[in-house]
Amino acid sequence: MSLADDLFIKMCTDILENGTSTEDEKVRPHWEDGTPAYTIKKFGVVNRYDLSKEFPAMTLRKVPIKTATDEILWIWQKKSNKVSELGSHIWDQWVDENGTIVE
Repeated sequence: MSLADDLFIKMCTDILENGTSTEDEKVRPHWEDGTPAYTIKKFGVVNRYDLSKEFPAMTLRKVPIKTATDEILWIWQKKSNKVSELGSHIWDQWVDENGTIVE
């Protein structure tokens, strides 16, 4: 297991044990049956990586590298929040009437 994986597991454990539930809040994501998809959140979580030891690529969860790269370039180069410009459907459930992901 990589150092990034170990840090990810510790972060998830901390969020589950010390985070705040969204059950009393209005949430955007919903399950396919229409029920709200509540989460547990924790603000201010920061992960730091020593790049002299390894590149922080996680192996525990699959990340489609092309999709991730496209999203990073979309944010960095286009500086846009128009989801239709991304060409991916990851953010579709958060799109508002203007086609953006801003509240």
